[in-house]
Amino acid sequence: MVPPGFIVRFTISGMGIAPAGVEVENTGHFHLLIDLDTLPDMNGPLPATPQILHFGKGQSETKLDLAEGPHTLRVMLADHLHVPHDPPVISDPIRITVAADAPVVEDDVN
Repeated sequence: MVPPGFIVRFTISGMGIAPAGVEVENTGHFHLLIDLDTLPDMNGPLPATPQILHFGKGQSETKLDLAEGPHTLRVMLADHLHVPHDPPVISDPIRITVAADAPVVEDDVN
């Protein structure tokens, strides 16, 4: 359970983070997949949509304002051209419920 307007932080081990457009071996940047029933095409650049958020500057956190109720999140790394790695570097689905009465974590208050 998370409150509305919660912070999501991304981490990775074994690879590095580099901004989009910067080609460095064994790196990529984060994409957050929100409520996708099927994964996007893994053979081309990930589109930027309300359900596929890009963090091309190398950001490792964001504030999400999702509607109350259940949601599924996945974090995916993609290369300098927004193309998923082969094999894909992707988290297992993370299931959350946004609820107004969920406790706020102290360091998430902005």
